[in-house]
Amino acid sequence: MRTDGRRTRRLAGSETAACAGLTALVFGAVLAFGASDTAVAAVFAGLYALGLVILLAACGWARRDLARLGGWTVPAVLAALLLAAVLAPLTPWTPDGPHPVWTYLPDGPAASTLDRSAVLLNVLNLLGLFCLYVAGRVVAASQTRGRRLLAFMLWGLGIYAAGALVHHVGLRGEGRMAATLLGPNSAATVFAAGVVMAAAALAQRLRRGGSAALKKGDPRAVALVGLVALLVVCVLMTASRGGLIAGAIGAALFTIWQALAGRRMTRSGVLVVGGAAVLLVAVLGLNGAGLVAERFDLAQQDLDIRRQIIAPHWRAFLSSPWFGYGLGGFTSVNQMLMTEATLRELHNVRAVHNLYVQWLEEAGVVGAALMAALLGQRLAPIVRAAFGAGGVGIWARGAVCAAAVFLIHGLSDFALQVPAIQALAALGLGAVGGLVSPRRETRGARPDLAPARLALAGGGACAVVAVLLGAPLLAAKVGGDLSAWPTAPADALAASIERGVARKDLSAEELARLDGLSRRELASRPGSGSAWLRRAAVDAAAGLDGPSALALERSFTVAPLQTSLFNARTRFAYERWDRLTPTARAQTIEQLSAEWRRANWKRKELVRMANEIRNPAGRVGLALQLTVLRLRQP
Repeated sequence: MRTDGRRTRRLAGSETAACAGLTALVFGAVLAFGASDTAVAAVFAGLYALGLVILLAACGWARRDLARLGGWTVPAVLAALLLAAVLAPLTPWTPDGPHPVWTYLPDGPAASTLDRSAVLLNVLNLLGLFCLYVAGRVVAASQTRGRRLLAFMLWGLGIYAAGALVHHVGLRGEGRMAATLLGPNSAATVFAAGVVMAAAALAQRLRRGGSAALKKGDPRAVALVGLVALLVVCVLMTASRGGLIAGAIGAALFTIWQALAGRRMTRSGVLVVGGAAVLLVAVLGLNGAGLVAERFDLAQQDLDIRRQIIAPHWRAFLSSPWFGYGLGGFTSVNQMLMTEATLRELHNVRAVHNLYVQWLEEAGVVGAALMAALLGQRLAPIVRAAFGAGGVGIWARGAVCAAAVFLIHGLSDFALQVPAIQALAALGLGAVGGLVSPRRETRGARPDLAPARLALAGGGACAVVAVLLGAPLLAAKVGGDLSAWPTAPADALAASIERGVARKDLSAEELARLDGLSRRELASRPGSGSAWLRRAAVDAAAGLDGPSALALERSFTVAPLQTSLFNARTRFAYERWDRLTPTARAQTIEQLSAEWRRANWKRKELVRMANEIRNPAGRVGLALQLTVLRLRQP
């Protein structure tokens, strides 16, 4: 096969292995339920960094091509500024000032964020994405390797899509397809962007021969048509309105751009690309048409729900506009914002459902502006290349249109908040960025080793941080305990505390250990209702009724209606009903009343809970309160 007038060279084994390894890494994260779990995300961030280190340490061509690639200074400066901006909420010295919740811990340093641990874990993920981008760009410094990497990613997506479709149709057979990304909308974003990139690959294949290649049965062209078909069907099976609209806009933009670009691009090839998508939507999508139509019928209702989700978070952003509440702060902010009026909409959301509002809420104007500047600076050379001719121009146009899919769907969803989807986007951006990058000639000159040394140091540091933060989290997941590590994140501390307070007859030494862990957790995230509930449980186990009641009050104050805490917090309160303060009792009754009105299906469960309470005062108190609620609202 010829590309741009040159015969494609045969790749060395290490080059093919690099392409396959990077592809396997990102799809491993996708298969691990999008790496949405904090422990899994930390592990994959470390693997991305380790991948960069191995690439540069083992492959001389990688070190050479890193030196040949120019244009690292500006993105490096922007990345450093972005890191400084997202780390700033760890301190109280931002223009937003320390959050009031830190007044509960007067002896410790305050911060603008509600959750220091979440900030550090998200910064680790960001560093991992930087490493993945650099690795992708270095691999794609050779156009042959770049095309191979993009091909591996596309066929990896095809295998994943086929497996997801078979699983959905064969095992579930109904509802919306979410694949392993825990949400149909997130899956739709990935598949829709994949449609655009697969169309770009097909257009690149048909660039010289046009539709004649299909008529002659060119295996690669036919396979790419099948890939486009498969991905279109997968988008339809998600029944995602935003994904369908964003995908349609991205595909239409690419088709029109292709029709207008390049003297060598035959219009028949464009017609094949555009016509294939339209035909497949009409024919292959009939099986999911009813579900899609039903989803569009509910559009206005769901739009109202999204407005109710976004509105309080927009107000929260306005309360801390400059540097936000810290990356990963959504969960704590959302729990704090919940009132009975917004409980139905906010109690089980994983994100704001608007990418840009969430960026502003977590990173503030400064952090969001730097994110946009870094993304724009990395996209700028790709956009310039998209106006050129040849195969590189086609890939660049596909990348720009695929980016448009992500950014358009971000208006109503949060796919780019999913760690594995971020990794896919970072690797794809790096691959296309490497394809379009200018190369500095180094013939006869000794390659500059400084860029490789810096990248090795950065990747190595990121891998070490991933071990320090990720190992305690991973140990907690499998039943181990590394909470004694000074770097253990709050979730690892929480797991150890919960296992400890579940035991009976705790020794003084064990109580002291749990007390220390609880203090460390609160010093990390005083805005967490669950952290304060664990503090209350530790104090109760030590026989400290006053501090325990105060900690319970603070749990309700920072997360008044947190539904995931309802059962544990209500049981704890009624088991100690005669030792609670009036404020703690009132807070308990307030959440009980809200849950009674929100979830009819919980009422029998609440009656069972009342019968299981061992404290006589608590059992009578809960039974009486349920009777009052039943009389008020049968």
